[in-house]
Amino acid sequence: MSPSVVPTVRASLDPFLPEHLADPYPLYERLRDMGPAVLLEGRQVWLVTGYDAVRSVLRRPEQFVSGLGTSYLRVADSGLRAPFIDNDAPAHTRIRRSVQRWFTPSATEAQRQAIRAHVGRLVAAALDFERVDGVTALARPLPVDTIAEVLGIDHPDAEAVSALADSVFHVLGPEPAFEHLQRLGEGLAWLLDEGMAALPEHCLGRVMVDAGGDTGGLEPEERLPALLSIWTAGVDTTTSLIANALHAFATHPEQWALLRQQPSLAESAVEEVLRYESPVRMFMRRTLDATDLLGVEIPADADVCALFPAANRDPGHYEDPERFDIRRNPTDHLAFGSGVHLCLGAPAARMEGVELLRHLAGRVARIELDGEATRNPNAVIRGFLTLPLRLTPA
Repeated sequence: MSPSVVPTVRASLDPFLPEHLADPYPLYERLRDMGPAVLLEGRQVWLVTGYDAVRSVLRRPEQFVSGLGTSYLRVADSGLRAPFIDNDAPAHTRIRRSVQRWFTPSATEAQRQAIRAHVGRLVAAALDFERVDGVTALARPLPVDTIAEVLGIDHPDAEAVSALADSVFHVLGPEPAFEHLQRLGEGLAWLLDEGMAALPEHCLGRVMVDAGGDTGGLEPEERLPALLSIWTAGVDTTTSLIANALHAFATHPEQWALLRQQPSLAESAVEEVLRYESPVRMFMRRTLDATDLLGVEIPADADVCALFPAANRDPGHYEDPERFDIRRNPTDHLAFGSGVHLCLGAPAARMEGVELLRHLAGRVARIELDGEATRNPNAVIRGFLTLPLRLTPA
């Protein structure tokens, strides 16, 4: 297809606009119907929404590169390079291998008992109250505690950690407010001045800082941003997964009843939550040369935005994708990406979600909304700021 006839969408259909963030799915449907890729007026960004098209972008790293930047701004414009996501091979391979051992299935399994202990404590505390905020009571503290144990980072304020993680993802999107840039700077300063010095021996953070990871692959200038990347990504994406799960079950009580009847569905339920309400909205790729994407010619030096939630509700790939059904078990979803940049911490995030749902299924008869939930207006992460819930003990 010639670039001259590629559908161009007007600026009002910009998925980054605030009016599209709370409920982006009608817009995603319109964009999918227009073809594998469409060019957004004003921003001059190619939007990719269908499952096959998004998967193709993610699994063709030689054509759709990460080294120029995976956030809205290119590395050359922002001056910021996240080591794990803003590199191509061989640098990406070197950096990822430096910490890979800590995220293997066996390493993740070793965390299970600690995660269960955190879950038990948090659920018991939540059930002491008639009404709770699902974000502050469950979704935020569990990933903060979990990733802190792996890295060895002991920050005194869990809410500040969550705010930092949220700001990091704001900075990955377009036009971040100054407060998010300021919070990112403060987080880096705290890590440099206090956090890194206090890392205990034998934790991942200490190995990264002192030795460049297990293989020594992290260069000295990469160690601080790599530490920040794992810390904040491990918090905000999992926070969103958990909050999205609580909201999905509160608004689909028949699915909660099904999970309580069949707790073995917990793993499938987490996969369905990830498909139905993907925590990460988008990542960018760039082209070096003109390349074909399912019949659409993407020009050289193009900015390409892969919209994960749109792909995961593509009716061309999933039957009745607007339906939340925990029996679906969509293990091929793209919520954690695909290919060489598949999310490093995905196994841990899944385990946290599974352990929480299993424990809640045994302790909570009903999860109900108890007020209006507030969506996070973050252009990169889809989650909640507040989620008022009523948990009825079993």
